Amino acid sequence: MKKLFDETHESEARYYRTVWYGYVEGDLDVALQETIVSTVQTDLTQKSENAPTATHWVFYGGATSKDAIGDTVRPSLMIRYRDGEFVSNYSMSDFDFVIAFDKITAFKEKLDKELNA
Repeated sequence: MKKLFDETHESEARYYRTVWYGYVEGDLDVALQETIVSTVQTDLTQKSENAPTATHWVFYGGATSKDAIGDTVRPSLMIRYRDGEFVSNYSMSDFDFVIAFDKITAFKEKLDKELNA
């Protein structure tokens, strides 16, 4: 996994930081969860000139798949930290939704719990 971008943008007198990572390989397991939590915690310790109102992370998956209409889809895990709370979202193809929804949901729920501990 490699940091692709780290940017802070101003909007309505607030600052929003987004950090993009690519390309996550492997299974949605405890090792990946630990890596993501560690990465997020490390990024949060970095100080900036303008403290962000919210920080966002986007972790792009390394593998792609085709959806039912033939488009290529790359999964991504997105995390938001605002007002002391982490929330995550996982974007997936329709195929992953059908065959791996429960596994993805369980991973996301465990990740949210760990980040908010």
